[in-house]
Amino acid sequence: MVVFLMVIEDENIRNKLEELYLLYHKEMFYVANNILNDYYEAEDAVQNAILKISSQLEKISQVKCNKTRAFLVIIVRNISINIYRQRKSRSTTLIDDIEIMPDDDITPELHVIRLEDAEKIAKLLAKIDSSYADILALKYFYEYSNTTIANLLDLKEGNVRVKLHRARQAMKKLLLEEGGVVNEAN
Repeated sequence: MVVFLMVIEDENIRNKLEELYLLYHKEMFYVANNILNDYYEAEDAVQNAILKISSQLEKISQVKCNKTRAFLVIIVRNISINIYRQRKSRSTTLIDDIEIMPDDDITPELHVIRLEDAEKIAKLLAKIDSSYADILALKYFYEYSNTTIANLLDLKEGNVRVKLHRARQAMKKLLLEEGGVVNEAN
């Protein structure tokens, strides 16, 4: 990691990355190691996350805040899952068929945006699959484009669209179950 930081010429960027690494590397390693159960692969995942984050550094305004911490955890979790899947696919060569579905149903993101109670949103997000919650957070909380999300999570842009669709459907189902109003939108 030190070698990577030494290559960066801009001192402000180097200092910000170093501060991020020093503050959050233990937590990032913990998340990665829980998924991978391998010390060296977890270290690789943390370093890959720092590399990915370096391209989005201008969007991180404060280093010491929960928003930044959550962002780093999302990135390292998804990188770790990708490493785990790659490891798993080496032993078995199964390819998931992804069925692309049209996005013509109601969109709960409009409903979520209108909700004023952040605690309720957090509780709902905790009830859906973590990969869906991550995609929704990156799209609507961090306001990243599908292309940027695809780059951050090592996915194809089509997969990001499919996951967003499925995440919206999961949120819609939860909102309907809890008696929430879901507005129709195009």
